[in-house]
Amino acid sequence: MMVVPKTLVHWTLVLLLALSGPVLAQTPASSTPPARVISVSGTAVVDGSSIARGTALQVGQIIETGPASRVRMRFVGGSLLTLGENTTFELTEYEPATNDKPQQAYFRVLEGVILAVAEGITPGTDSFVIETQAATMGIRGTIVWGGYFIPGQADYVLLEGGPVVIANEFGTIELREPGQGTTVLVDPAGVGETAPYDPTFWSAGKAIEAVTTIAIPSN
Repeated sequence: MMVVPKTLVHWTLVLLLALSGPVLAQTPASSTPPARVISVSGTAVVDGSSIARGTALQVGQIIETGPASRVRMRFVGGSLLTLGENTTFELTEYEPATNDKPQQAYFRVLEGVILAVAEGITPGTDSFVIETQAATMGIRGTIVWGGYFIPGQADYVLLEGGPVVIANEFGTIELREPGQGTTVLVDPAGVGETAPYDPTFWSAGKAIEAVTTIAIPSN
């Protein structure tokens, strides 16, 4: 095996940071909605209305990005989600952790790609789930990328932390080491037709290509 996971993670994260747009300082949770947009490149709408840096996001809303567009959002618990071009994303449920209850985060990606930097997760109690039409990602304090960027399949790769569970009606696997990825074959609508493939270490080229789909160029 020629791929060294640490090298893969290093270069993909360097690329991500190098192409990241500016971010807003996080405001105390008591005065904010569940999430805010912290960077936009290109065009995007939430429930049909244009969004910009600083736009507040609420549970139940749907975000759609246009061609060559990116959106990055920060949640009050500290997690970051970045959407690539031509992505449809639903903020299904979000409750930050409190002294009395664990974090509950559920999102849906109907098409496109997403990068999740999940923060503030307590293994075994908190839930941080991203559902695509091909498979569901169960995330545990992780940087993970997933979505559709190669025709006929959905792909998922663990970039840091772990593990992340990839599951659908046909099977379940775990990505345990940074650099491991998996593939699910899909129908023309993006619905999974196979179980997730056994994990393999991605080449640096494939990982960088995936991360580039969500990188926000600096202005």
